[in-house]
Formats: sequence, C-alpha cells, structure tokens
Amino acid sequence: MNTWTSIRYRDLWDVPRIFVTTWQNQTFLLDCEFDESTEDYRDSYVVYRMPGLSESDLAGSWDYLPRKALCRLGEVPVTSVHFDLTRRREIDASILDQFLTASTVNGAAAQLAADAGKS
Repeated sequence: MNTWTSIRYRDLWDVPRIFVTTWQNQTFLLDCEFDESTEDYRDSYVVYRMPGLSESDLAGSWDYLPRKALCRLGEVPVTSVHFDLTRRREIDASILDQFLTASTVNGAAAQLAADAGKS
C-alpha cells in the first residue's frame, strides 16, 4: 500500500525534475539536475533536508533552493520515485523513509556544532 504525499515542482521532463515535499514534519527537496555535458537529466535526485519554505521562497526560479538546504542527505534513482498517475501531484512517500533517520542525525549533528560554538 502506498502512502502518498503532495509535491510542488518545477521543470517537468517526463517527471518533475525538482520538487519539494513534506513528510513526517520534515521538508525535502529532490533535485535532478540537467547535465550540460550529456545534454540530459541525471539518473538520480539529490535529496536535501530543507528549512521551512515560504511562498516567496517558492516563487520564481528554484535554482537557488539547494543552497538553502540544511544538509544533503544522499541520492535516490529517478526510477525509484513513484509518482501519481499525473506525475504532478504526489509521490509515494516510502522513498523518503530512508532519509528520516539521516535527516535527524544530520540535524542533531548540526545542533551539536551550533551549541559547541556558543561555549
């Protein structure tokens, strides 16, 4: 059984090539960059943990969004992301479960580093 979560996307080529979604109270950005050398999109999404994003953050170009990321969590093959029939509204959120622990660990490490800087 699929557990669906809604997405907001830009750059559609067969499937969304960059999209934002929230799962288990965490915001994720999945970015499948265009590779100029091959003149095609890459085979995987880079997955980022994001801070809360405002409507103004999502207005216009999303080229800068990866720079706003709290951390880079890893990559997932484009073929492993299951979209709804329209390929525009939702994804099967189970693909994000593998990043929940990594996101929590990376977030805790960032908090520890910030706390250490206050001492």
